[in-house]
Amino acid sequence: PSSLDTRKSRVSRRTRMGKGGLHMIEHLSSIKALTFDLFGTILDLGGSLTPFVARFLEGKGAAAPAERVWEPELAADLARAGYRYTLLDDRHFLDLGWRQEEVRALFSTEHDGEALAVFPIAEQVRYLIPWEEPERTLEYLEGCRPAEGAGRAVVTVMSDAEKMGLWPARRGTTYDLCYREGWMDRFLSALFSAPWLETALLSEVLEAEPPRRLVYLPTASYDRMGVWALPTEARSRLESLPDRLKEAGLSPELRREVERFAKGTHWRNFLAKYPAAGRLHLAYLFTRERLVAAQGSLDAAEAERLWDLLDRAAVNDVYWHGLFGGVYYHFLRHHCYRRLAEVLGRLEPDTGPTATLLDYERLGRPGALLTLPGQRVVLDHAGAVLDWLSTEPPAGLAGGFTRIAEPYHRGNERGFTVDRARRGFCRLALLPGRAAGERLIVGRGEALFPELEDPVADGHAIRYTGRLALGAGGVEIALQYSPIPHGWRCEARLKNPGPRPLSLTAALDASPSPPSGPADLQLKVTAAGTGEAVVAKVTRRGAWSSAAAWSLADRRTGLVVKSAAEPAADLFSSPLTTVEGTEAGIKRSWQGLQLAWAWRMRLEPGGRKKIAVRFTLFPEDP
Repeated sequence: PSSLDTRKSRVSRRTRMGKGGLHMIEHLSSIKALTFDLFGTILDLGGSLTPFVARFLEGKGAAAPAERVWEPELAADLARAGYRYTLLDDRHFLDLGWRQEEVRALFSTEHDGEALAVFPIAEQVRYLIPWEEPERTLEYLEGCRPAEGAGRAVVTVMSDAEKMGLWPARRGTTYDLCYREGWMDRFLSALFSAPWLETALLSEVLEAEPPRRLVYLPTASYDRMGVWALPTEARSRLESLPDRLKEAGLSPELRREVERFAKGTHWRNFLAKYPAAGRLHLAYLFTRERLVAAQGSLDAAEAERLWDLLDRAAVNDVYWHGLFGGVYYHFLRHHCYRRLAEVLGRLEPDTGPTATLLDYERLGRPGALLTLPGQRVVLDHAGAVLDWLSTEPPAGLAGGFTRIAEPYHRGNERGFTVDRARRGFCRLALLPGRAAGERLIVGRGEALFPELEDPVADGHAIRYTGRLALGAGGVEIALQYSPIPHGWRCEARLKNPGPRPLSLTAALDASPSPPSGPADLQLKVTAAGTGEAVVAKVTRRGAWSSAAAWSLADRRTGLVVKSAAEPAADLFSSPLTTVEGTEAGIKRSWQGLQLAWAWRMRLEPGGRKKIAVRFTLFPEDP
């Protein structure tokens, strides 16, 4: 939304066509390549259809797609971009305390003096189409008719286009329901046979029925989205509220009144609930800031291309989770990271390595950025790698997914792990005693993750220091990230300042997540001394004593991530999988691989130990 006011043509191109397909027939011969994504959305790969669609929609003053989320500032953004109207769920209006019959009209809202017409989408009709017989929809619409002489009621119908063919149905898909079983023919016949009902385009309604009144809508979203964005325990309490109210003996009328005003949370909470979504959002903000800063030095064509790439990284499905996989889709997150890496690669030509402090996490305290040839390594405020991007070829590599409990996990707990700490790449963990391999898998055991002090830039290196209480004593920690050829090195120095010896296991835990799935990944582990490399299965847990290095090759993209321990260490691997709800039911999905280097040690009073790991990236196996 922040770029809508200055980029009307780009936003126009992102709008969806409501009607007008007949007008496009004459243009079909010039279309180069059309396909459909997983959700049924048309992808104009050749860019040949979008110019005509943009001209058609601009002529109608059409709005952006129906805003399932809304913030008041959007009215000004859309109006300044040249749009005359948008669509919102009628739930936004009911949140004002209105009755349902008050919503059946066209309204206007404004922000900062900029006005925008708003069509309320009828939720009840959305749930009837195409699941119920057409007569049920006609019955509802007839009940919306106003009293004699009270004017006309406007009932707006808007829903996902893919619902009319790609969604699961009672038997098969909605394609079977709508076309093979004849629902669509019956529905259209029912509409045309009702003499009291008139169908019209949104632009036609806007001309015939000017907005009835000015309204100020609250920040809101699709009602289920607010529930899904809640923390899991709070979501379970809200979803069980109707049953608990009934058990408490409240009357049906009072229960409906309570349920009407019981809401979820702000939709942006998805970015906090799911660290993978929040991390991707931070990467988007970082890249957008770089693009805005470079705007004046780019020619128009290149700027437009880079803004297009940035837009593609903002595809909303990957930033939330409800009935569909959403943020759990590994391939979607990598689609976004690839686009962001492309933009950064074009904006920032490779020079020598640099180390910069910046408040990347928006916490009011610095993290750090290591800029390397072909790579960007983002460090959080506590000393872990938050993101690792390759700009050539473009990819995100540190996309480890932090697993949380979901309500639907009840009964599906087998083999499922909830992570005790946010996943990071090259995250330092200390465990008391000689920890077993099982305890080194994040989410189990007693791993302690030190929160180090704010970083300091020292030449091309980034340094952190801190202290962690461990058992009856403590450990002083000095952590340093520095560039090396083709990558970077993480070194940890540990000191026992106390009067008693300490036995502990120090681990550097990494969760590499290359773009491809397990079928295209090959893991090799090299033993210390012999230099012999063995191939290991990425879909099974593994443990090696005295390992020297590992390499993970993505054979589809050609990317190869390598790591070497200094000195040799135990190595533990585990597939990182999630159990998530999707439109097709409960599924288990691949999210990446966990590889943990571990050094068992005894620190005498005043004793010191140094451990280090090198991470390198190659476009192909050298």
